[in-house]
Amino acid sequence: MNNANNPHVLKAIIELGKPHITLAVSLSALTGFILHAGSFNQGWMPLVAGIFFLSFSSAAINQIQEHKLDAMMSRTKSRPLPSDRLTLLTASLIAIVCGLLGAYLLFIAGRIPALLLGVTNLLLYNLIYTNLKRVSIFAVIPGSLVGAIPPIIGWISAGGDITHAYIILVATFFFIGQIPHTWLILLRYDDEYQKAGFPSLTRIFAPRQISALTFVWVVATALSAILLSAAGVFHYTLPAIMNMFTALFLVIRFGLWLRNTQTRSIGAAFLTLNLVYLLVMLLLIGDSLWWGNG
Repeated sequence: MNNANNPHVLKAIIELGKPHITLAVSLSALTGFILHAGSFNQGWMPLVAGIFFLSFSSAAINQIQEHKLDAMMSRTKSRPLPSDRLTLLTASLIAIVCGLLGAYLLFIAGRIPALLLGVTNLLLYNLIYTNLKRVSIFAVIPGSLVGAIPPIIGWISAGGDITHAYIILVATFFFIGQIPHTWLILLRYDDEYQKAGFPSLTRIFAPRQISALTFVWVVATALSAILLSAAGVFHYTLPAIMNMFTALFLVIRFGLWLRNTQTRSIGAAFLTLNLVYLLVMLLLIGDSLWWGNG
């Protein structure tokens, strides 16, 4: 690694935690919290910080686990470890510190239940999903569970019952949406994944079949979003209707995408799915805050 005084070291450390993913996970936990609390009351800051640092640690561990595989793929070879901008020792220390800090903050936010769920999520991602995806395309199932747990952590940290229908519906939305999210990545970078020795969807299905299956899961994602409105998760009519139109937009956009599944259109479809996720979370947060302050 370059000298520790190198100004690019901080950038490499930030990249180690995959901040775009880490921030999205933190926002999903905040969504669960606000959904129950109806406000930014005491506890939301340690929750968000705890989820952020624990997710940062998980991402760092993942890069440690896969640094040799990352070096084989164009999309990942410039990451901090394969590009030698950080050493394995440095990355390991960062992962440990962030993991311990995240666990401590989650304990402050939601005591033992939040801590246990947070640690379970880290183990599910790094021990099960990361290893399983090297041998099976069905690793997407435990991988999707990882995306469903953070909003539950937020909900229980605000004092909510983990068996409440509302948080189960929200978690289901996050779970289902992770499947087309992952399949789009596999479809876009199929050649690179095959080069690194990962199981390939295209060895089982034709690209058009993968696109059609992805569309089915996108429709399921949209239906799970619509169910949030139909089941009364939203308190007000306007955000509930906006949520339903967002789901409808997702289906229409992917219906058009089926006509052209070239690499560029896959990237646009992936961006659309992420945008819908963001909009639904913001609608849930805005609706709950409006209700809490009403």
